[in-house]
Amino acid sequence: MATTVFGHRGIPEKYIENSISGFKYLAEHGEAVEFDVHLTKDLIPVIMHDEKIDRTTNGSGYIKDFNYEALKSFHLINDVNREQQVGKIESIPKLDDVLSVFNDTQIQLNIELKTDNFDYLGIEQIVLNTVQHFHFNRPVIFSSFNINTLDRLYAIDQSLNLAYLSEQPVNDFPHFMQDHHLNALHPSVESLQGGNVVQRIWTVNDDNVLDKLLDFGVAGIFTDNFVHAIKTRNCRG
Repeated sequence: MATTVFGHRGIPEKYIENSISGFKYLAEHGEAVEFDVHLTKDLIPVIMHDEKIDRTTNGSGYIKDFNYEALKSFHLINDVNREQQVGKIESIPKLDDVLSVFNDTQIQLNIELKTDNFDYLGIEQIVLNTVQHFHFNRPVIFSSFNINTLDRLYAIDQSLNLAYLSEQPVNDFPHFMQDHHLNALHPSVESLQGGNVVQRIWTVNDDNVLDKLLDFGVAGIFTDNFVHAIKTRNCRG
């Protein structure tokens, strides 16, 4: 099967990362998407990569310290050039805002629960409760660097498609995956593992690396420019 290309936080090469504009573009032109979920102080799931809003908004502080109404007062910025605002002014999106973009589409979703630094209490059930209000034509992938998060997801629903994120190779990964009821590994480029296991690799923005992973036949890659990656894959026949 062809390697699935996931738009990493939308398409940061074209739109501000994790913006509704970027997600809408991906919904029309892409095949799969990855984004990260945090919880606000009042337990609203929102989409952002970092625990702090400093890099990608005009504000400062930790997401967990803001109620959502306060968080709405800030807007997303282009972190490559903080003086340049690309497109319309956009707020930090809620999880249900993003899910609405992909509702009833063929897009494969990968929702990362961002619990590697802050293990947000109850985030697993909150995210699942939100997802159940939408319809997706492909099973949603839930991923995390925090194995306890994945264990809690499995305890809630044994049918979930779970993937473990890792910056380092996983020792004895067949048993690790079995013990934690995992469907896939999501290693960094440097941690690609051999063997017959579903792997989706992050973050692939180099053409030489992309070619090697396509040759290897990995299940998926995460990239900041999904348009280029899909074109490269498809041109290989």
